[in-house]
Amino acid sequence: MENGLPKRKLIRLPKFDYATHAYYFITICCKDRKRLFGKIVGAAYMPPVHVCLSKTGKVAERNLLAIEEHNPQARIEKYVIMPDHLHMILSIGCQGKTAAGGIYAAPTVPRIMNSYKASVSRDIGFPVWQRSYHDHIIRDHHDFEETWKYIDNNPLQWVLDGKAESNL
Repeated sequence: MENGLPKRKLIRLPKFDYATHAYYFITICCKDRKRLFGKIVGAAYMPPVHVCLSKTGKVAERNLLAIEEHNPQARIEKYVIMPDHLHMILSIGCQGKTAAGGIYAAPTVPRIMNSYKASVSRDIGFPVWQRSYHDHIIRDHHDFEETWKYIDNNPLQWVLDGKAESNL
């Protein structure tokens, strides 16, 4: 403890350059895990299970897809917006695009995530997100495929875990 406050755990990989050309698995959670973004529709025995976005969820999706417009070197490869969190695969510099130059700094994961989270909260009108986010640097093709499947299966897993509202 420092100054009577608990010391925050470092959650980023030490000495890793988050502007590096790579694929990143990102998870961002709603503040207090509130289910702001919608609900899961469907049943495990009757696929497909999918997410029905609320008005707030649609704002989160619109701003997520705008990341590429504001950061030409970044791309949302895959995503799912769940009731209280979102998962995405974000790539930086993997598309062969080059920076246009000018006054803007190269995109980094923290810069993109901070901008995204601020834009959603601003558009909705109140703080939406938990303080940070989880990231995982995707290291190889197998890791990429497993992450892709995890994102695809997340709505069904929500139902299997008993978190979905009854649709009966």
